[in-house]
Amino acid sequence: MGYIGFLMVSLVGIACSLGHGSHKARFKLENALAFQRSSLHRQNASRNMKLFEGANGEMYFGGGQHLFRLSFQAKPTQSLAMEPVMFCIQEAVSNCGNITVTQPGRDGYPLYVCTAYGDHTSCCFRAANGSSADCRSDFIRGGEPALLTGDALYTTHSGLGYRDGVYRTSKNTPLMPSSQADQRYVKIIERRKEENPLQDKLYAFYTEKSNDQSPDSDLFTPRVSQICKADLGGSKDTLQFQWTSQLSSRLSCGDPSRKLYYTVLLDVAVLPSEDGGDDRVYGLFKNGWEIRAVCVYTMRDISQVFSTSAFSIPTNSLKEQPGQCVQDSRKLSPDLLKYMKNSPEMVDWVRPIGNNNPLLVSHHHYSHIQVDRVGGTQGQEGHNVLLLSMVRGAVHKVLETSSEPFIIAEYHPFKLETHILSMLLHSSEKKLYVSSSDEVVQIDLRNCSVYGNQCADCVLARDPYCGWNSGRKTCAPYSEGTIQDIEDGNVQKCAAESGPDKGAAETVLIPESSRHYLSCPIHTHHATYRWLKDGEERQSLEDQKQEQLVLLIEGMGSADEGGYECEAQERDYQRTVAHYQLRMTSGAMGLKSSPLALALLAFLFSALW
Repeated sequence: MGYIGFLMVSLVGIACSLGHGSHKARFKLENALAFQRSSLHRQNASRNMKLFEGANGEMYFGGGQHLFRLSFQAKPTQSLAMEPVMFCIQEAVSNCGNITVTQPGRDGYPLYVCTAYGDHTSCCFRAANGSSADCRSDFIRGGEPALLTGDALYTTHSGLGYRDGVYRTSKNTPLMPSSQADQRYVKIIERRKEENPLQDKLYAFYTEKSNDQSPDSDLFTPRVSQICKADLGGSKDTLQFQWTSQLSSRLSCGDPSRKLYYTVLLDVAVLPSEDGGDDRVYGLFKNGWEIRAVCVYTMRDISQVFSTSAFSIPTNSLKEQPGQCVQDSRKLSPDLLKYMKNSPEMVDWVRPIGNNNPLLVSHHHYSHIQVDRVGGTQGQEGHNVLLLSMVRGAVHKVLETSSEPFIIAEYHPFKLETHILSMLLHSSEKKLYVSSSDEVVQIDLRNCSVYGNQCADCVLARDPYCGWNSGRKTCAPYSEGTIQDIEDGNVQKCAAESGPDKGAAETVLIPESSRHYLSCPIHTHHATYRWLKDGEERQSLEDQKQEQLVLLIEGMGSADEGGYECEAQERDYQRTVAHYQLRMTSGAMGLKSSPLALALLAFLFSALW
């Protein structure tokens, strides 16, 4: 009985949390033809292929034995093309390796690519024409978060159950972790101190499997680790070729008052500050009930935990502060090195901005996150937009607001339902790239015409990328002078613009006693739709699959003649979506409807009545 009670309390807590950010996307774009795309031939496809950006700002797609540069073909098609950079077929080439690491390059080489040949890995700077330079050999595990900075390549190993963690390969001393924990890494970033490079640090974000067997403990723990880039490893006796500065802290995401936490970290996106100050870290989490949450942290808060928190292992006997960046870590005292060998962590948790609960909680099974900053109108701050991939191949565009998140749009870029394996934002071009196992699709985040051809439709979208252009009378990419109200979606800002014209009713002739249905397209999912006959509401049915509101006329008679309007009401904005004038005829004329569709509609209506 106690277990059932606990279960009910947990379910109630989850249901309450879903009220925050669980509403539908206002707008859906399901026309796959609206997106630029490029498909892989079956022999080229690989589930390991990922999207990444080169040092030249161009987008690349690679994995397995293939690497492509994404580009556009000449007009009129403007389709997305893949130009081979490295194209390798095992049957044709005897020495053919698998790509394990792809990073932005430098010195005129846009790429840095590591390729494995059995137990041997070769890492080279590579040009778009396939030429390579400055190659070196290392053993590197593929498919993991990595970071190339200076002469050092930092990679991660996950899921081994031992020696999981951050590795460094360089021309100097290679380093590796000392822990024996089971960890899953999702992101590794660096934070530089221009005034004191000795204090440059790495931050790795991951989920760790707990060794605590008590029933009240979490099975997984989300963490962030801090490492000094200047770390050279320990002495010959202790931690030689291993990190001496690595500290870790738990990431808090959930509701501490109800002890509801999201403990599995799925993805991390970093939003650089506009003024070069405090970057934001957006973590995508899930819990044991498969509910997703997004929590937001600042790098300043993360750094402060590592500099001010007490340690899980007492430091009373130590004369030196654990985790400090020093000129030569090999000269650290034996006592400190032995202390660091036990993988100390901070007592304090890293908490979201302002000690807040999650920014977003959703039953949608999000798997990847990207975040963009979009400029606002004159005198206003910009807005943050979250881009979240869903299990079945859709993408949510979500506005971060001061109150609750607003799901602007739901994109369906693929022709068939599929898993999104990789997602990457090209912020300067405002393009989002998503990939499946055999296709890459580009989503233009500034495609504003989809919202409609009226000012109110454009303003209600609350899309920071878009605004109403009064001169061109269209919803267009944001620029100074365009009309928008991102915070409230107030259509009163369109008062000076001409409203929608209802237009003349379409006359429909229907044979006497025949069945007929009128359809009204559902443009937005935040509006209330209804059918009216001569001003009085008629019962109708929402066809969710076809995105329409259907009014069925069982048998056309004189009482059914007249004017029919489908109205949409969204906040203070009302418009006529469809307008018909029905007339009865005695012959076999009139609009033909699918007998199967009519039969199905008749069945549905009878079930409702």
